Amino acid sequence: QQVTGKLRNFAEQEYLDCVYEGSRNGCNGGWPDDCYTYSQKNGGRLAATADYKYAARDGSCKGSSKPNAMVAAKIVGYTSVGRTESASIEALATGSLSVAFEETQLDRQTALQM
Repeated sequence: QQVTGKLRNFAEQEYLDCVYEGSRNGCNGGWPDDCYTYSQKNGGRLAATADYKYAARDGSCKGSSKPNAMVAAKIVGYTSVGRTESASIEALATGSLSVAFEETQLDRQTALQM
């Protein structure tokens, strides 16, 4: 949105299918930095959600056969951000922010019982 003024939707499914292809099941978890590295290695590309629909399951990688939606900006790198609110606010002032949460079955059950 920063570059064009329009909020764009990118294909999570491309990351699920392509980042961990052949090595592990993307639906069983992953890390944002692995996704950014995938995009970097592929020219900063990522398909639009409209072209690479979310299937809620792993599939074979079709990334290279879909149009690249990263036309106004490309993923060229990433950096870790401190774990404070002020660090997150500072990061948002210069680009996108990705947040990861680790969840286990026990955590989910505990939260439901509270």
